[in-house]
Amino acid sequence: MTASDNETLQRDIRRAMIRRIMTYIGIIVALAVIVAFVFHQFKVYSNARLKLREAKNIKMSLEVIDTELYAFGTSIYDDTCEGNIRKSAYAHVEKLQGKIEGLIKLTGYDSAKRLITELEYETKDYIIRYTRSGEQEEWKVCLIKELLTY
Repeated sequence: MTASDNETLQRDIRRAMIRRIMTYIGIIVALAVIVAFVFHQFKVYSNARLKLREAKNIKMSLEVIDTELYAFGTSIYDDTCEGNIRKSAYAHVEKLQGKIEGLIKLTGYDSAKRLITELEYETKDYIIRYTRSGEQEEWKVCLIKELLTY
């Protein structure tokens, strides 16, 4: 084996080692990106479930307050107030739930049956919509995501 063959062999070994190291680095970076993406999706989903629970608790509180107001001959619905919710009812919801982080809008109310038919709860990052038609109830959680700012 000559000196040039030995140098070529050493160069090939170094190149193979560099290729192997670059492959490992690529795999590690790809795994890190995948783990970060999965973590982010889990965080978004968990926060959405938390906000859905808050919205359901608010709806339940409004139903309880509506039952109490029924005894006084009134209801929670008042189209002259912000969010169409009577101020005393809103204050009572805050008393039961603590400080409410978002905006509650009562967008549908059946005064004959005393049922909330549509409700919207908007927070900084999510909008939760409740709709009821007949006996069918539906909750939708939407993520608010700013895409462009001009």
